[in-house]
Amino acid sequence: MIQFIRVPKLGQTMEEATVERWHKKEGDLVKKGEVILEITTDKATLEVESFVTGTVRKILAPEGVVLPVNTVIAIVGEPDDPLPEDLPALEAAARGEAPAAVAAPEAEKTAEPEAAAPTPTIEGGRLRASPRARRLAEKEKVPLSILRGTGPGGRIVEKDVLAYLEARKAVRITPAAKVAAMERGVDVTRIKGTGPGGRITREDVLAAAPGIAAAPAAVPQRVELTAMRRIVAERMSLSKREAPHFYIMMEVDMTAAATLRQRLNAEGKVRVAFHDLLIRATAKAMSEHPAMNVRWTGDAIERRSEINIGLAVALDDGLIVPVVRNADRLTLAETAGTTRTLIEKARSKRLTPDEYEGGCITISNLGMYDVESFLAIINPGEPAIMGVGRIAEKPVVINGGIHVRSMMSLSLSADHRVVDGAVAAAFLKRVKELLEAPDWLA
Repeated sequence: MIQFIRVPKLGQTMEEATVERWHKKEGDLVKKGEVILEITTDKATLEVESFVTGTVRKILAPEGVVLPVNTVIAIVGEPDDPLPEDLPALEAAARGEAPAAVAAPEAEKTAEPEAAAPTPTIEGGRLRASPRARRLAEKEKVPLSILRGTGPGGRIVEKDVLAYLEARKAVRITPAAKVAAMERGVDVTRIKGTGPGGRITREDVLAAAPGIAAAPAAVPQRVELTAMRRIVAERMSLSKREAPHFYIMMEVDMTAAATLRQRLNAEGKVRVAFHDLLIRATAKAMSEHPAMNVRWTGDAIERRSEINIGLAVALDDGLIVPVVRNADRLTLAETAGTTRTLIEKARSKRLTPDEYEGGCITISNLGMYDVESFLAIINPGEPAIMGVGRIAEKPVVINGGIHVRSMMSLSLSADHRVVDGAVAAAFLKRVKELLEAPDWLA
């Protein structure tokens, strides 16, 4: 029996997804619950499990195509099951095309043979041109040698320069080619471009310049955007454009917290990372400062009931923020176990939407890269993000004496639409206090 595999709807706001990579090919056996492909949503790349058992009869959607949810992307059935009669329409839809045939654009007209370059009118070794023509040509960087004069005796007049400028506007040319044409006195209106869409390149100009060999130009490497890189770019641009960021920074004495972590890990009952301590402190501080647990809705400020802490995880082609849900209700051991599982699932692309949506604040830790401090961009939908720098031994004045302490920088980027400076400062100060007196964490 033929059964359809469709783009799944994995969240309430999900409208489309990118077919990232097929794990099966046509003719392969797939079992129910086995991963059949990966898709990328607006926030993450996820593995999709097959809900049926059978043979992959037809893969309709190519990798890289963006499709609406519920689009049929593959057909599974028995090896001898006939394929559906509307297969061509299904294939067109799975390629992101309209099922109906689309008329091909009218073919471009064949270019007319290029006219010979004009012969400049020269008198006494100098081009004949009116003063107004010379001033305009100099201003617009038009070499007089490429113009044909229409004035008395072939003299170049102002209208000749204006006519060339008008013709040049219609020419598609790269910036490097434009510079080369000015330097070499080449008429770009008479060059046939070989670049994409007929664009004139630097090589075209050099080839048209008499007696000048085209020097090889360095070609920049083009790296196509992955779906995740595109998502990160779109979301960070949106946040920086829409949310008015402001920043607060504090130094935290992590000596006691580092000692606590070392003791707990030595006991072997639980394996604790510094981000686990940060999540615990952030969750408790947020519970004590509910004015931080808010969200901008466009026409109102929404107060959140849950305290969900996001942890930024770096991946090969971007980053993702899995969320520790109800972090204020977890013990340190439960927090450590949850973050370890979420990080593993994030790196193996097995997160579900419930595990990366609904964050109330994000923690981004770059301390392991020896970063002293940094100002992070807020994750859209959240009021703030906390940037965590490295822990380093520094001389600190305590009660008039100099002591060496393990110090760490915290920076809070906050959205001024929903959070004011005093609220953010009080919140960050409380995080600092909780980390500096960490016995409650255990």
